[in-house]
Amino acid sequence: MIPDRDFLRCCARKNNLSLPRELEDWLLAHFEDEPYEDFNTASILEDMVCMYCQTYADGRLDVTIPDAVTRLKERCEDLKDLISDLRVDVSYLQGLCDDYERILKEHGLL
Repeated sequence: MIPDRDFLRCCARKNNLSLPRELEDWLLAHFEDEPYEDFNTASILEDMVCMYCQTYADGRLDVTIPDAVTRLKERCEDLKDLISDLRVDVSYLQGLCDDYERILKEHGLL
């Protein structure tokens, strides 16, 4: 799930938080640039939106949106990292599966 403006505004209003336009724009770009993140529930997203609103209100969040080329390069690098991580996970799981299969065969259960 990638939030839209209505979702962001609803979260801010529901939690009595300020959501200036520049923060709203930054949040949309931020969530758009991380489509592979596991934002599987609205409550997780709401918590994140609230955290960003509070951080922004405290003056601790730079909401400068990088240019499109920089964003695409960063997204590409992030996805390459994710692919590498997944390959490691798959390799590890394949090793476990092979071990279990070997044990089952040794005991005549497969």
